[in-house]
Amino acid sequence: MRMPIVTRLAAPLALTVFCAVPAVAQFEGVISWQAGQKQIPVTQTIKGKMVRTDMSGARGSGSMIMDTEARTMTMVMDEQKMYMTMDLKAQMGEMEHREHKMPKITDTGKSETIAGKTCQVYRMATDPDKPDNIEVCAAKGMGYFMGGARGPMGRGRGGDDGDAQALFANSEFVTMYKDGFFPLRMGRIKNGQVQTQMLVTRIEPRTVDPSVFQVPAGYQEMKMPAGMPMPQN
Repeated sequence: MRMPIVTRLAAPLALTVFCAVPAVAQFEGVISWQAGQKQIPVTQTIKGKMVRTDMSGARGSGSMIMDTEARTMTMVMDEQKMYMTMDLKAQMGEMEHREHKMPKITDTGKSETIAGKTCQVYRMATDPDKPDNIEVCAAKGMGYFMGGARGPMGRGRGGDDGDAQALFANSEFVTMYKDGFFPLRMGRIKNGQVQTQMLVTRIEPRTVDPSVFQVPAGYQEMKMPAGMPMPQN
């Protein structure tokens, strides 16, 4: 049986969302974007500490429901009518206790309008000792959500991309960008060219019904075997 797309992207998206820091008013509503080299369409519904990510592809469709306060992730597999809940406290606790270096961030002085929202263009070096390897256009007033190298727009395997999502565990970063830092476009820089790996296509601020974050009735729970690692993309 082929692994559903929601399962393959579970770990990267979990780290993506759990690195959102509510230091400013968080966005509530629906955001649509394209992610990865194949530009997979992804829709995220956000309300307070809850985030639901819906996606579909050749390997099926499904969603992930994340409670960033309880640090749990529920993968919902529509075709199988099943769901699986993971407790990610251990993984996130380990990440928080690591030493997070402040990357070099350069304001290019340029701005763009993406999906009707103005964002500022920055170049970043996730390793301060290396040249800029990421370009991001970040908006203010929407919180700190970010994919980073392990998010859906990255390879999730380390390398030159580094752990960009660890920015939000860095108090200096949150202080510098107290009005928020919400990427609407992000890409890796290779041979002087920006390869876009995440692009927001629609922003819809609205009140979200809490029922959106519930598992559909009739779905059966699937238990993950003890000791089994979280799926990687």
